[in-house]
Amino acid sequence: MRPLILISALLWAGCSASSDPRPPPTDRFVFPSGIAYLPPAPGNEASKGSLYVASSNFDKCFDTGVVFALDLDALGLPEVGAPVGENGVLQLDDLKTSPQSVAQIASFAGQMDVWAGEQPRLFVVTRSESNSLHAIDIQGKTLSCAQPGGGNYCLPGISLTGPVAGGKDDLPRAPAPIGVSVAASRQDNRPEVWVTHAEAADSPARSSTGFQTYVVRVPGDELSLTSESFFPLGSNGLSVGGAHATAIGSRYVFISGRSYAAGLAGTVSASFLLRLLDRTNPTRILETGLRDVYQSLEARDLAINAAGTRLYLVTRFPDSLLVVDVADPEADVPKLTVVDSVPLPDSASQVKVLSRRDANGQPLGDLVVVTCSASSITSGVVAFYDADLGQLAAQVDGIGLQPYGLAVDQRRQGQTDSARLYVTTFGDGRVAVLDVPDLVNPQGARLVAHLGRQQGRDAKQGTSTCQQQ
Repeated sequence: MRPLILISALLWAGCSASSDPRPPPTDRFVFPSGIAYLPPAPGNEASKGSLYVASSNFDKCFDTGVVFALDLDALGLPEVGAPVGENGVLQLDDLKTSPQSVAQIASFAGQMDVWAGEQPRLFVVTRSESNSLHAIDIQGKTLSCAQPGGGNYCLPGISLTGPVAGGKDDLPRAPAPIGVSVAASRQDNRPEVWVTHAEAADSPARSSTGFQTYVVRVPGDELSLTSESFFPLGSNGLSVGGAHATAIGSRYVFISGRSYAAGLAGTVSASFLLRLLDRTNPTRILETGLRDVYQSLEARDLAINAAGTRLYLVTRFPDSLLVVDVADPEADVPKLTVVDSVPLPDSASQVKVLSRRDANGQPLGDLVVVTCSASSITSGVVAFYDADLGQLAAQVDGIGLQPYGLAVDQRRQGQTDSARLYVTTFGDGRVAVLDVPDLVNPQGARLVAHLGRQQGRDAKQGTSTCQQQ
């Protein structure tokens, strides 16, 4: 998703010099990015659940970004596996939103994740001026900010670049946060949030010297930050490097490395593809040396299977899916082995792992789903890698411009595992809905609907939505 690289150039860009209030639209998406799915409560399995979408306001046409809560039962989506009608893919313009089902956040949203505990909570990072982590509580179909004051205006959020207790010489800071993931802590069932960022922090600030990058751990219930929340990637002799995303295993947090911004030096190539952070001792960060085995400019998203024994890493230049076996995932030094490198369509972005069983309930190899832009001017692709075949088994084209975020509703229906996929199409302002009626046969995957109105685009600027009503 190439526009997400433009971290600094558009920070102050806007379509109008007017200071008049310009509230964001709450009936359509504007450059949607992060997305998350929350299944229905136990006992209500007939429900389609809820979908949460971050509207990133990427061209700064409006005052803020927005998080939407979509009631999937109200939208008119067909059942998974239903045949596509005579009129083809459904276009569902009306998002059925209400004032209670939206929350305002800062602009330039990145990834989003959801904590599905007793009190469900959304976490989304934003890269505008405050470089924030936003926490939003879910109460039925209502969203409310988790910070003091509540309501649906969640700015400024938890700044990742503001002063923190124990900080020194303008460090630690995590500018341009991009990745976020949440899981239960090892000690208890409380949410633990991990955040990555794509711009190095200099020390002193604005000096373009003394760079450091971090992975940030935030207690998802207390939402507090100190200097001890920041774990430097450039510690113990390791090189400083930008990080894109995390996958949380039982003992280790797996961290993908990407190119990053470093002051006057501009964009610096990634210094690693994969590192591990030990959750039992977060100051202990392991270099995997994966770049010595596989040459790639940078990595993007990554995901680990339910057993914690196989990791899937998306790389750029070349665009590939690296399949990595993880032996002894609880060991002090787990053994990682690259078992496959699968070419992907251009601009691969996000990845999810789906577990599968046959008709008798016996486990099968993973089915891996990857969003790919293909290019910034043509319609994107969702690709499916079948671990049993060791290759791409299916591909669905025509998703929409620049597919990015990916959320999954996976269910067992009788003797069949099926899934519904939700994909944000950043470039045309919608969410694509894909069905995979049988995960054993991903060749049956198909596009069934688009949610939201297609956004306008200024022919000269290429990304402006300022004139759209």
